Amino acid sequence: MTVNCIKFVIPGEPQSKERPRTVRRAGGVRTYTPAKTHRYEDIVRYFAVYARKEHKISEPINSQCGVSIKAYFGIPKSFSKKRREFLKGKERPTKKPDSDNIAKIIFDGMNPKMKLNKALHKKMVLQDGFYEDDKLIVTHSVEKWYSMHPHVEVTVTWED
Repeated sequence: MTVNCIKFVIPGEPQSKERPRTVRRAGGVRTYTPAKTHRYEDIVRYFAVYARKEHKISEPINSQCGVSIKAYFGIPKSFSKKRREFLKGKERPTKKPDSDNIAKIIFDGMNPKMKLNKALHKKMVLQDGFYEDDKLIVTHSVEKWYSMHPHVEVTVTWED
C-alpha cells in the first residue's frame, strides 16, 4: 500500500457553512442553501479538483482518507503594530467562524456538485469532486491561525 498526500491552498478569508434557509411559497415550504455558501463551495471544488488533476489522478478518490485544515485569518485592522508582531504564532483566533463550520464547507466543497433530475428522480453529477463523497473522511483536524495573507490550506492523505 502506498500513502498519497495532496495539499492545496484556497486563497481569501476562510468562510463557514451557513445554515439552510427556509421560505414559504404557494402553501409549501422550500429549504435552500444560501448563495454565499454555494459560491465558496464552488471555489473549494475548483482548487481541490485542480490539485487532484495536477497529481495525475483523473478519477475522484474512493478510499478512506484523512483531512487536515489550517485556516489563516487576516489580522484585524484594529490590532496595534505591537500586537501584530506578537501574533506571529502566539495568539490564535477565537472568533467566528467555528472550526466545525469551516470543516463542513471544505468537506462539502470537495464533494461532486450534484443536481436532482426530477424526470428520472435521481441525482446526477454536474461536476466531479475531489472524492466521491465526504463520508470517506475517517479523520480530520482544523486549526485556526492569523496571517497577513488570509487563506486555507487543505491536506488530504489516503492509501491505495
